[in-house]
Amino acid sequence: MIRIYSLKMDRELNEGERQQALDILTPERKAKALRFRRFGDQSKGIGTGLLEAYALQQMGVDVHSCQMKHGEQGKPYIEEHPDVFYNLSHSGHWIVCAVGTQNLGIDIEQESKYKEGVVIRCFPEEEGKILMEEEPEKRPGVFAAYWTMKESFMKFSGLGFSLPLKAFLTDLQTGRITLTPRADIGIRESLNRQGITEQKLPFCRRVPLEQGYACSLCIMGEEAWQLTTVTPAELISSLRQNG
Repeated sequence: MIRIYSLKMDRELNEGERQQALDILTPERKAKALRFRRFGDQSKGIGTGLLEAYALQQMGVDVHSCQMKHGEQGKPYIEEHPDVFYNLSHSGHWIVCAVGTQNLGIDIEQESKYKEGVVIRCFPEEEGKILMEEEPEKRPGVFAAYWTMKESFMKFSGLGFSLPLKAFLTDLQTGRITLTPRADIGIRESLNRQGITEQKLPFCRRVPLEQGYACSLCIMGEEAWQLTTVTPAELISSLRQNG
């Protein structure tokens, strides 16, 4: 079972919550959150650290006793727990974290981020055609769905934005990933090293969250997933109790 935890940070933490949360975070997460100047951005950074710690806690992982590392393109992993996989994403007021025992990628995006120029420059012609045939008012939602599916696969692959958006197609109905001729031999070799081949490609699952947002999970096979929404208070209470 893939577990997805979502946290809505639509307000700043109050002083009590803020101090309790900062006491819980790892030094690295604390420093990263406090680099932001605005309290609202700091609260989101703190929330990200809390959600990460909580999601991993559910897998029996204590973030304070592990080496939290990142691959060349920023994908997080835990050196002491190679059998635990997780991924984070945030957009607008929402932060999401997926965790499980198989490779995965997750992404969330606001529909308001839609820009036609991005579609023209970055998307394969086939996807751009489908999107531009939609009614204008529907295009932001379709764009966000495409974007999150594509970025969740880029995260799954570990290649991030070194994997061109035009190198693969995503099917909105089935979630199927298909490589295009833009995926040259170098890209295919990089994917092969991650266990991704033309015959063995992951699927994207669209995760319903809130109107105005799209969220997608990329995994190999048909493993079930479950979405749980938590609050800052719940995260702080659980992490303090079990920390």
